[in-house]
Formats: sequence, structure tokens, C-alpha cells
Amino acid sequence: MRRPSGPAPRTPPQAAPAPTRSSAPPAAPAAEPERKPEASVLTAPIELTGRIEQKKAETDASPEPASTPGSWRELRRAIGARRRVERSEARRFTARTRRRRRWQLGIAGFVVLVLGGAVVTAFSPIMSLKHIEVVGAHSVKAAEVQHALAGELGTPLPLVTSADVRHALDDFRMIESYSTQLEPPSTLVVRITERTPLAVVKQGSSYEVVDQAGVVLSAGASPQAGLPVVSLPSGQQPERSAGFAAAAAVLAALPDAVRATVTGASATSANNVTLTLKGGKKVIWGGTDEMDLKTADLQALLKGAAGASVYDVSSPRAPITR
Repeated sequence: MRRPSGPAPRTPPQAAPAPTRSSAPPAAPAAEPERKPEASVLTAPIELTGRIEQKKAETDASPEPASTPGSWRELRRAIGARRRVERSEARRFTARTRRRRRWQLGIAGFVVLVLGGAVVTAFSPIMSLKHIEVVGAHSVKAAEVQHALAGELGTPLPLVTSADVRHALDDFRMIESYSTQLEPPSTLVVRITERTPLAVVKQGSSYEVVDQAGVVLSAGASPQAGLPVVSLPSGQQPERSAGFAAAAAVLAALPDAVRATVTGASATSANNVTLTLKGGKKVIWGGTDEMDLKTADLQALLKGAAGASVYDVSSPRAPITR
């Protein structure tokens, strides 16, 4: 059927029906229909738990790669290579310490070797005592000293002690002091300082030759020529007498030319020394103070006042003669 081409006829508007009064209350407004969420805003929840379980099942079901001998060899090679690298790095970082340790061990070994060789050689028969040389013996006979030390022959040089030498030389009163020297491989050198006779001390009916310390060197029935006689109070020993010590100090301080003219000395105390010269002349010395000045005064008086019989130098700044 053919539609008309013209515009559709307008329908006249109908009037709304008039409301009717009723005793019933007005009806409540109809509830709005529930709105459905738009698809563009909300989406369905994602099922993660199922996916995780499915992935785990697939992983468990997949077969593990079988280990082959080739893979184990490669693993061992890798481990060995790593260890070699670690050892190489450790050696590189400790090279200086190891060099220093090698030097220290080498030096210590050399020192031990040298000391061990020295000890073995020192105590071997090569280093045993075979010769004794005595130096400085005049009044003491060198042969007697060698005979006294003969017991040390054959002893290794390091074992020859000063105590052994002192014990062997104790009987030699003429020896004032000594020193020893070991000369490898087999020689002992003994250097002796002898006591010097200074005066003669009369003890009873004998005359004892003594040194400055009062040590008796020899004794005889008559005084030894060329030595002054020191008179001491009866019963005093020269080694323990203060008077003898003062007189000996004065005699030792005199020049050889003046001492040769002294025939005797006496000292009742340390401050009262008197000398007797040849011809009976007297020297009043006094104490042991200002020895050099008193010696110079006496030498001048002996030259300038040769005819005097008494020379008093006890006050060296005002000497007198009589």
C-alpha cells in the first residue's frame, strides 16, 4: 500500500479528565524501578585462584630436566675454576706478606746456623787451651805462672773463667792485678801488674818489704837497701795502720830523685808525718793535704837551703827551715 506523501494530520489534544473526589486517601507514589549498573563502570570479578592452581598443576606436571654426566662435569669445572680464581686473588693480595715471611725465616735460619756452628766450634778440641802467654812478669817468674795455670790446658777457651785464673794466682803476692785475654784458637794471654816495693817495716826482729797498700812482699833479717824504713807504733800492722797509710802516700807522691834521699819515715797519726833524709835531716810534712804544693816547696828548699837541718812544709804557703 502506498503511503500518502503529505504531512500527517494533527490530532487535537484531549482534555485531561477531571479529578474525582473520593473518600479514600491518595495512593502512594510508585517506587522507582531498580537501576542496573552500567556495563562501562563495573566488571565481573577476575578468578585469580583458579588461574594460580592451573599454573601450579601445569608446572608440577612438566617433567624435570634429566641430569646428565656432561652437566655434572661442567659444574665441577665451574667450581674448580672459581676456586682457582679465589686462590689466585688470595695469593696476589698476600704476596708482600709471604715475601716478608720468607725473608724473616731465611734470616732466622741463617742466624741459627751461624750460632750453632760457632757453639760447636767453640766447644770442639780445635778451640781447647794449648798455650799460656805471660806478659809483664819481672819479679814474678813467667814459668811459675804458667805452671800454676797448667791445670786449664785442654779446656775449651769459653770454659776458662776468670775465677779459675784468680784461684791459680792467689799465692803470688807480688801480683797486684792481672787481666786475661783469650786469643783463638788456643791461647790464653795473662797480663800482670806487679806490686812495687815502697818501704820496709820493722816487725819484731825482721824487716818486711811492703808496697803502698802494706802488703808484705818479702821479709829478712836486715832492711832491703834503697828502701826507707817506716816506723810504726808497736803492735800495728801496716795493712791496718792509718799512720802507715799516710806515710806511704807521702813516699809515693815524692819524685824518684827526692825519694832516693829518704832513709826513714814515721807517722804517729794521719796528720803527723815526718821524713828522715840522708845526713840526718828532717822533713816535717804534716798531713796528706796539698801534696803537690808541699812537694814543690821541699824541692825548692833542698836547693835553696841545702845547709838546713829541718824543712817544715806542713804549711805549704809558708814553709820554713831551721
